[in-house]
Amino acid sequence: MLSKEEFNHYYEKELKSSIEQLENSRLAINQNYSYKKYGRNLKWMAIICVLLMILSASLPQYVPSQVVFLIPLTALYALFAPIYILIRRNLAFNPIKKTYKQTIIPKIISFISTDLTYDPSKGISEKEFRAGDLFGQSFSFHSEDLVHGIIENTEIKMSDIKADRRSNKNRYTVFHGLYAIVKLKQKFASRVIIQPTHIMSVALEALGNKLLGTQLTGKIQSNLSMHDFKSGNTNFDKDYDVRCESPEVASALLSPTVIQLIIAFQKEINTPIRLSFFDNEAHIAFHDINLFETDAHTSFLEKDISKQYFEYVNLVIGITQALKAVH
Repeated sequence: MLSKEEFNHYYEKELKSSIEQLENSRLAINQNYSYKKYGRNLKWMAIICVLLMILSASLPQYVPSQVVFLIPLTALYALFAPIYILIRRNLAFNPIKKTYKQTIIPKIISFISTDLTYDPSKGISEKEFRAGDLFGQSFSFHSEDLVHGIIENTEIKMSDIKADRRSNKNRYTVFHGLYAIVKLKQKFASRVIIQPTHIMSVALEALGNKLLGTQLTGKIQSNLSMHDFKSGNTNFDKDYDVRCESPEVASALLSPTVIQLIIAFQKEINTPIRLSFFDNEAHIAFHDINLFETDAHTSFLEKDISKQYFEYVNLVIGITQALKAVH
C-alpha cells in the first residue's frame, strides 16, 4: 500500500503538467461557451427592449409598434441559450474527457501497480455486482472503467457502476460509485455483510426491544439466517451494522487492522464503505462518487480527481493486504 507522500511526489513529477494542459483546454471551452457572456447579452437585450417600448409609446411616429416582438425573442433567448451553451460545452469537452481517461488514469494505475490494467470500455458484470448482495436485485445497470489485475496472487477488479431501481413509475439510483471485487485463495466459511448504520434500523431495534423485550427480540433474530454482530470497537459499531451467518467468522474477519483501516479512510474522505464477504470474494462499494467522469464545469486542479482516485484504489489494495493477513 503506497503512501500519499509517494503519490504526491509522482503527481508533481509526472502528472501535474499534463493535467494543467487539460485544465487550460477546459477553461478555453468554457470561455468560448460562456454563461457570463450569455448573462451580459441577456441584460443588454432586456435594456434595449425596455427602451424601445418606452420610445414606441412616447414617439410612435419614429418607433414602430412591432418592437413588441422583441420581448418574446428575448424570452426565447433567455430560455434556450443556456441549453445550447450546455450542449455545446459538453460536446467540446468530450475529447478532453477521453484524453484524461487515455493518458492520466493509466499512469495512476501503473504507478499503483504494474500488475493492474485499465479499460474504460469494460466493467464489472451485473451478475458479479448482484452476488455481493449489498443493494438488492432489481436494477437497470451500467458499468465501465474496469481496473483489473493480479497482485501477489490475489485477483482484484474494480469499476464505476450505476444501478437504478424502479418503484411503480419512479426510478431512483441505489448505487453510483466505485465497486471493487477481491478474490482470495481461501474461502470464507459464511457470509458477512457490513453496511453503514441507518438511524431507522437502530430506532426499530430499540422499539422492538421495548415492546417485545430483549430476550424475545434476540430469539426472533436468531431464527434468521443473518445475525447482528458487534465488533467491540465503539466507533466502528456506531457507524456500521454488521450482519453475519457466523459470529466466529465475523470476529476473525474484523481484526483491529481491518477496522482501523475502514475508520481512518471514512474519516478522511467522509464516505462510508459497504463490504460483503462470501465464498472467496470480498466486495467493496464506495457509494456516491464518480471519479472517472471529469466535469467541464469543475477544475481538474481544484477537484484533484487523480489524488482522490489514487486514495480509493490504494484503499482497496490496503484492505486486500489486511484481509490476507487475517484470512
